[in-house]
Amino acid sequence: MKSTAIANSNTAMIKYWGKYDEKLILPMNSNISMTVDSQNTTTTVEFSKELKEDAVLINGKEQDGKPRERVSRHLDLIRNIAKIDLKAKVMSENNFPTAVGLASSASGFAALTLAACSAAGLELDKKQLSIISRQGSGSSCRSIYGGYVEWMKSEKSEDSYAVQIADENHLDIRDIAVVISTRKRKIPTREGMRLSMSTSPLYNARLKVVDESLKKVREAIKNKDFTTIGKTAEADCLMMHAVAMTTDPALIYWEPKTLEVMEKVYQWRDEGLECYFTIDTGANMHIFCLPGSADEIVKRVKEIPGIMDVFVSKPGGEAKLINNHLF
Repeated sequence: MKSTAIANSNTAMIKYWGKYDEKLILPMNSNISMTVDSQNTTTTVEFSKELKEDAVLINGKEQDGKPRERVSRHLDLIRNIAKIDLKAKVMSENNFPTAVGLASSASGFAALTLAACSAAGLELDKKQLSIISRQGSGSSCRSIYGGYVEWMKSEKSEDSYAVQIADENHLDIRDIAVVISTRKRKIPTREGMRLSMSTSPLYNARLKVVDESLKKVREAIKNKDFTTIGKTAEADCLMMHAVAMTTDPALIYWEPKTLEVMEKVYQWRDEGLECYFTIDTGANMHIFCLPGSADEIVKRVKEIPGIMDVFVSKPGGEAKLINNHLF
């Protein structure tokens, strides 16, 4: 009862911020992302009669407290579906920084879901895997699929899952992830969303316009309209952060270097180098561009003092089982 899966991270183009249901992780708005090919998580899961409790290792470090509890809760969900009561050993490795706003939980829980379901003997389709994965980490439901993906909002668990808008070969763009800080967030994203829903005066204003943003990006992906994708993603990013900043207490994820890179993106665009930024819950950011501009943008980003690392991604593929176990 051992399986290993690899799943790619994803970058949200239209973000979700806030949940209709905390336990089931049902988003207040639908959202769209691009699965990326260079940031991924590999996870091995083995259920065994020999284990008295779940053992969880992430990047070589044994987990306890909340991180282990979160994985065990997710395993409980899968154990319940599979009708087994065996404990599991879980070993997971990321090839990029964890918990710094680069969607490590998206690839992490997608890989965990696929590996654990396989190890438990479940044969599920992508829709079913997406529904299960969503309950561990919302954005992970999108990483079950490759390419461009929409996570559908619903007040019912069985109707909130990811669907593929277009596969990874449909539209070739680049996602340049810029690592500015590896400092972990003071307030976890889940708590931040909860606070924004109850305290930000801008929260409902964003919900009123997000459906139009979704429509624009959905159609732009199908029509291979990079400019509309970039403009709309950047605008949605700024709107989400406006909600975060007007939360009590204020959730200010940016650092001075984040603002500096944002200004550079505006400058480069004015100079004819088309690119757009988006930022999740951290100081780090993503720059979208067309393939022909990527080398020049990476060169310019690396010339900015204080940039820690740069990852360049193409649209990536779906989560999949592999034979190379971690233990």
